[in-house]
Amino acid sequence: MKRTNAPRLRLLMLTGLLLLAGGCASVSQPLPPVVVQPPITPSLPAQARQPPPPEICSPTCSQKWSELAEQWLQRLTAEE
Repeated sequence: MKRTNAPRLRLLMLTGLLLLAGGCASVSQPLPPVVVQPPITPSLPAQARQPPPPEICSPTCSQKWSELAEQWLQRLTAEE
């Protein structure tokens, strides 16, 4: 039994090898760096701002509340 596909297979293998070697041999030109401007964030309007805390609230109470809120947020967004 003769192998009739052997020359075709060798040709395909050689073509693939040449394409791979040609891709590694060429030197690509470095691209210039892309300059990206940071986004502009507008300030909040007065009606969207939080009012100052009442005088009855102490700074330590507000700080503890902020810490608790941050912990709750981390629990909600944590991966399980």
